[in-house]
Amino acid sequence: MVTENALSRAGFEGPVLKPEDDRYGYTAIAEGLARSISALDENVSTVIGIEGQWGSGKTSLLNLLTEQLKTQVPATTQIVVFSPWVNSPDESPVNALMMTIAARLAKLDTSAMAQAGKAGPLAVNILNYAQQTSRRLAPVTRFAGNFVPGLVLVADGMDALAETSLKGREQTAAELRADIEGKIAALGISFIVVIDDLDRLEPAQAVEVLRMVRSVADFSRFRYVMCYDRDVLAHAVETGLGVQNGKRYLQKIIPLSFSLPRPESFDLRREFLAGVVRLYTSVCRTEPDEALLQDLRRVSDIYGDALRTPREVQLTLNALAFRYSGLRDYIWLPDLCFLQLIRTGNPDLYDWTELYLTERAVVESGDGTVSEAEQAQMVSSLGQYLSLFRSSEARSATSLRHWVPGISGYKTEHLKLFVQADDDTKAVLTANRRLGSAAYWRYYFAYSSPQNVLSPDYFTELFRMAGNTAKYTALAEELLSRISSNNISSRTWFEHILSQLTWPVIAAHTAEECEGFLRFFFEHGDEVIKRYTIRNEWFEPHNLDMNSVAVRLLERICEDKRWPVTEHLGAMLDTGKSWRWIADLFRQLLWLHGLAGNRAAHEQKQFMLLEELRLLQRRLAFRLDAPDITGQFDLDGLLLSHIWAWCDISGLESVKAWVQNETVEDEKFLRFLLALRYRGISSATGHYRALSLTQIAEFIGEAEQISHRLEQIEQSGNHAELLSQVKEAIARHRF
Repeated sequence: MVTENALSRAGFEGPVLKPEDDRYGYTAIAEGLARSISALDENVSTVIGIEGQWGSGKTSLLNLLTEQLKTQVPATTQIVVFSPWVNSPDESPVNALMMTIAARLAKLDTSAMAQAGKAGPLAVNILNYAQQTSRRLAPVTRFAGNFVPGLVLVADGMDALAETSLKGREQTAAELRADIEGKIAALGISFIVVIDDLDRLEPAQAVEVLRMVRSVADFSRFRYVMCYDRDVLAHAVETGLGVQNGKRYLQKIIPLSFSLPRPESFDLRREFLAGVVRLYTSVCRTEPDEALLQDLRRVSDIYGDALRTPREVQLTLNALAFRYSGLRDYIWLPDLCFLQLIRTGNPDLYDWTELYLTERAVVESGDGTVSEAEQAQMVSSLGQYLSLFRSSEARSATSLRHWVPGISGYKTEHLKLFVQADDDTKAVLTANRRLGSAAYWRYYFAYSSPQNVLSPDYFTELFRMAGNTAKYTALAEELLSRISSNNISSRTWFEHILSQLTWPVIAAHTAEECEGFLRFFFEHGDEVIKRYTIRNEWFEPHNLDMNSVAVRLLERICEDKRWPVTEHLGAMLDTGKSWRWIADLFRQLLWLHGLAGNRAAHEQKQFMLLEELRLLQRRLAFRLDAPDITGQFDLDGLLLSHIWAWCDISGLESVKAWVQNETVEDEKFLRFLLALRYRGISSATGHYRALSLTQIAEFIGEAEQISHRLEQIEQSGNHAELLSQVKEAIARHRF
């Protein structure tokens, strides 16, 4: 957990107060400004403006300038720091400043009244002048006060002063002003009034402060130093006074101005990187390694260039400090830096990135698609937002794809979005908890995992159960329970699990764990297919792709040369309950190793010894040929795929012999044909089942033979309904 001190070091820092905290060179500027201000004639009223955009460090400079002035001006010069921003909006800035001036003068007043603890003539005149010149016309009791000698005026309990000291004084404002100037000159003192945050005031307040500085409190021995954003203050003047050109108006009010120089981009990036490293060290209690530093430098160099002011640097660091301690186990810090940098410097791109990753998660999981029109709009927006960067590297989609995956192309007009990544890339993204990971991307925005995926920890637990024989039943129950909706699309959580069992994920686990997982399919593969068929009568097993996952598991097992593959796989072939699924898987193994089918050599993937595979083939053929298996054949519409698998495993002659024996009777022949229908779909009629006589000719006879037998059955007048269904299925194939 981050300590308060560590957090303050990493972020949430305020303006610079001391030269040793200055990281942007403000101290040298403050020294020069202090010399220039000190050299001004103190007998002449002067207004100096220090201009800089919000966040450029004006307050830091003002703090350092104030300290420098204290060392450079004579002791007779009073430095007053006035912040109208912190005063109540109901309080007149004239009143507030005059009270402060009166309090300072009260300390210097040696009159008998002052010594007696009462307001002296000069303090009374200033307060009275403030009341008369304030446009708020607040009662004297709101700003006048008794004072304790050597301290400041107190705002409460001043009714007595209002009723005595100020009562009956009827001098005009001009007379009071002249009297005040004379008494201040007699004291031999001058004032430097430092006013900050002028650009934070409401237009009416800002205008009143300007009026006060240039007219009301324009005493001859006063020098004003004001900090503001010129554009913001000019707009406030235009709004408050209704003038057309606020900047021209400011030139009349502020004859001397100094523009705060823009910090060098390198300095801003350097401070950002240093702040991120401090944050990492304070949270993780260790120094970042070189790989992390390299990515941090990369994101700082490319997107840190968009930082324009020290405040933007600090805002970004504050955002990182606020998030990182709670997210460090779920994110890659450079990716979080990327997001917070663009959130500060290019907020539209940040919003685009969140939208894109949200849509991409749906596309990657198979839960939905994004239309071409939507993609075109997103490409157009992306090009527009990238063009806002100053740096050519930041404007490049090539740079962006390092942080945001699925983007291809270079120029905007040729960009493509939602490009699928290969399994190895996906595995690396997930292993490193990257922004592009389907399992982790949402943590960067919502402190929680995506709702359409299961966490990596979940898969770790699945493999742990698979490697523990005592946990196998729990594994099977968990996986079968996941044949349920994910409440996002028609996909189930079981399908999501299969989609995540990529080679990189499987390769990271032991042969024991992979064998335990593989055993689930051998025992429950048929049950899985049955449950999906109940959910949807048009379900096709190949769409689930359990075979590919099983092949990857088996390939991982075969990598372990110490593992008795033939012995263990042979036992599963002999005893696995899911003999239909087992036959289909083994057919795929034969095709992969070139022992069946017509795959070219480059399409094959041989990871088992051919002699071992032939031995296993004979063992499985013996089982599939046995009556206890052939007697379980269901004419349920999934027979065709099993027939072909059986042919490749046991040989065509074994299958033909069984078919001939099973189709002697006409009714069985017709039902067998109906069981061999394949499933199709058309836009006009929806789902349908069709029968291809050519496709089944190898094991049941040529099309002419089948047609001849159908004619004989028709002539017999028997089984008219079954015969009609067969003819309709044959016609469907021609459709």
